[in-house]
Amino acid sequence: MGNHSDAPADATTRPRRLLPWVPHWTAALLIAALYVHGASVYGALPDTVPTHWGMDGTPDSWEPKSFGAVFLPLNVAAGMCLFLALVSAAAPAMTPQEKQPSQWEASVREGNIRGTVLALGTCSLGLTGVIGGLTVAGWRTPDSVSVWPVLVLLPLMLVALMASYAYETRNARRSAAARGIHPTAEEAAEDGLWFAGVLYNDSTDPRILVSKRRGSGMGITVNVGNRAGRAAVVLFLLLFAGVPLVAGLAAAL
Repeated sequence: MGNHSDAPADATTRPRRLLPWVPHWTAALLIAALYVHGASVYGALPDTVPTHWGMDGTPDSWEPKSFGAVFLPLNVAAGMCLFLALVSAAAPAMTPQEKQPSQWEASVREGNIRGTVLALGTCSLGLTGVIGGLTVAGWRTPDSVSVWPVLVLLPLMLVALMASYAYETRNARRSAAARGIHPTAEEAAEDGLWFAGVLYNDSTDPRILVSKRRGSGMGITVNVGNRAGRAAVVLFLLLFAGVPLVAGLAAAL
């Protein structure tokens, strides 16, 4: 089979390797632009500035104007972006490799690593956009800030995260096929048990939580192949996506 091809399993072009980092760089540039904008309006801000808004969009906490008070949300966003970038850089070390992996297994692992980097970058960019938008709104109209965009965008980030893994997993397989690397029958059967590389799908396995796939990092995931696993995913989506989304849309109307 193609597992024994002479083509190296990690022969991914440099531009392709760097592509998953684009959201991280975009988030960093956005934060820098927000700091520049904040510096340009700092002098026009009142001596007392709101530092927190309630769910109705009205401020409920104020502090004297200072760098810390005005730029606190951006400082938090910058810290989160840096943390997510560091985790992304550590993704290869956090994704153990088999002692003697086949070329197909190495390709799948590479796709999972790139998927992690892209997913975390997407999360970084999304959080920066949300926090940055609220911060600018607080500078412009401190007496009233619309919070519904946050409630709508955060659930959509879950979709973006899953799409990131699915995109990189698919690209890893296409790249491997282009280099003559194909799975064995056993590896193909294993591939069929995973959705987007992160969700387990085995109707014969009664477990709800299972270990993540080999070569995709440490931790556990959900088995959506049985009824209990699907119910757990639906409950999660209702609580962390459905409720915020409905609340956000209701607030916007």
